[in-house]
Amino acid sequence: MVEIVMEINKKLFELYEKETKRLLEKNTFPDNIDGTNLMYCWENDYLKSKYKMLFIGREPNGWMGDLNLDVNDCIDRYKEFELCENGKYTTFWQYVYETKNLLMPETIGQKNFLWTNVSKFSKAVEGTAIDYDDFKFFCENFDVLEREIEITNPDVIIFFTDNSWDEKIQRQIKDKIKFSKVDNEIDNSELARISAKPFPFHTYRVAHPITLQTQKKWNYMERIIENIKSHLVD
Repeated sequence: MVEIVMEINKKLFELYEKETKRLLEKNTFPDNIDGTNLMYCWENDYLKSKYKMLFIGREPNGWMGDLNLDVNDCIDRYKEFELCENGKYTTFWQYVYETKNLLMPETIGQKNFLWTNVSKFSKAVEGTAIDYDDFKFFCENFDVLEREIEITNPDVIIFFTDNSWDEKIQRQIKDKIKFSKVDNEIDNSELARISAKPFPFHTYRVAHPITLQTQKKWNYMERIIENIKSHLVD
């Protein structure tokens, strides 16, 4: 039996420490910022999953309560959150768990997936989107998204961001992103498979779950799930 080497958390920690040190060298930061949203992986469940899945939202919202650049504090916050197991399931998390459980019903109750955001920072005022200039500042001085994907090596990535965040995703990916249709009847501005060097074959961008629910477009998620099941790439 091949032994599973569990080094994801070690590599993530080293990445976060390196980038935090680089960010701290700036000395001054944008005002009224909340963060940092850093990942922790329940490696035993994740590495044994049929599909290693990474769900990516836009930005954290009221995550740390203030700007916190202590890596241990931020990772502890992620661990304590337990992928929303200790919180109220918002629409976002309802869609995450519904998707994950439909693909892997045998893993219900397991923390066998990952979640992060395109932006690791948000405005300190909940519900207020980060300014684009502030977003660029943190992208330039805390560059982690592409390395997070390389380290965690997911089989499936779903960006719940809608197309208004495409440029923000591209800003953090060196390779040019391509957007392809998933369904001939759905414009790729609403649902797309996105490809670039760090992404697995099954990488999709769709609207935020609140929008999907409001517009009654759960069928977009069904189309993603069908595509994953019918085009499994080993």
